[in-house]
Amino acid sequence: MRQNKVAADALIAGNVQMLGFEALKERFGDQWIGIKDKVVLLTEGVIKKHISADDVYCLINDERFIVLFGKATKPDAARTAQAIGREVNAKLSGAGAGADAVSVRPMVFEVPRGDPAVLRSPAALEETVEEAQKRAQAAEVAKVDAAKDRMRMRFWPVANVRKRLVSCYHADLHVPDGSDLGFDPDAPSDTGAVEAAIDRMVLQKAGAALVDAASHRWRALMIVPVHYETLAAKGYRTQYLEFCRLLPRIAEKRMFLMVKGLSDDVPQGRLHTLFSYLAPFVAGFIGDFSPAFRRADKLGGVRLVGIGINGHDMAVPTAQDVMALKGFIQGNRGVRMRRYFYGAATAEAATAARRAQFDYVQGTGLAPAMPVHGKVFSV
Repeated sequence: MRQNKVAADALIAGNVQMLGFEALKERFGDQWIGIKDKVVLLTEGVIKKHISADDVYCLINDERFIVLFGKATKPDAARTAQAIGREVNAKLSGAGAGADAVSVRPMVFEVPRGDPAVLRSPAALEETVEEAQKRAQAAEVAKVDAAKDRMRMRFWPVANVRKRLVSCYHADLHVPDGSDLGFDPDAPSDTGAVEAAIDRMVLQKAGAALVDAASHRWRALMIVPVHYETLAAKGYRTQYLEFCRLLPRIAEKRMFLMVKGLSDDVPQGRLHTLFSYLAPFVAGFIGDFSPAFRRADKLGGVRLVGIGINGHDMAVPTAQDVMALKGFIQGNRGVRMRRYFYGAATAEAATAARRAQFDYVQGTGLAPAMPVHGKVFSV
């Protein structure tokens, strides 16, 4: 009875977090069956260590835990779940798992307090969670669909600093101010559906732009952003791959996917697995990291042709910013990867990136966006 009340309170408040083993299953493949029970026991032990008497948890389908926080606020519930995820990942790292082996995601839904049927069994709870998550995803996608006619593709010239040449463009989708997407570019949406929908839209429009450029004999390359979570979550990845299969053949030579939101300690094996799905359709990949990233030499063999950082917060670079840029370059020397500084909001930021010896620079501080892709020109 206590668990029913705690679960009801958590469901109504939306304080529900999911810990999933999807990435771990992919990492170990057929070996997953042999280690699954040990992973479940380890995770259960960590959960018990972190939750309070006001919280309950449930194993769903042998592949994920649902933790229901009875009295915690949403931010507190999220922090506790992230702490659980970090500890489980740390404990699993010695067994060959990566830092993101166990994913942590909020579950977004609301259940009427007067409907106790959803709490009578794990199976009933699982069905409730699945249906609620699908509704939340559909609601986020509906907002994207409602705004899509007001979104416009932009193609930002990317300068090859040494050659003083623009032979590449950064594709992006402009979302007008006031569009109610429930989405903050600096923070993930509740289910990841907004980012996944936008990623598919950008890819589709980028493919069409490549075809149009080829008709004019414009030969510039293209960088297309995609969120890491879109590729890491199996459902979103499956949808994204369907759009990849519709890309023109020219994308295999001229399109690079820039994977946004990568953690600096992302495992080489995880990238190898994810990129293997996409590799047949594009020319290669660029990893988007923080300025503190120093592991380029550990990420070989995954078709990572470049590493980049987002400079939108460095409008007026400080001495600390300049040191961070130089540290990024010096810490990733000795590898055959290009260094890409994007989002340079000012000429000062673009200049700082050039002086730090980045190979490519993009942003309003360098050149404005263009409505078409493909023209190669000197700067």
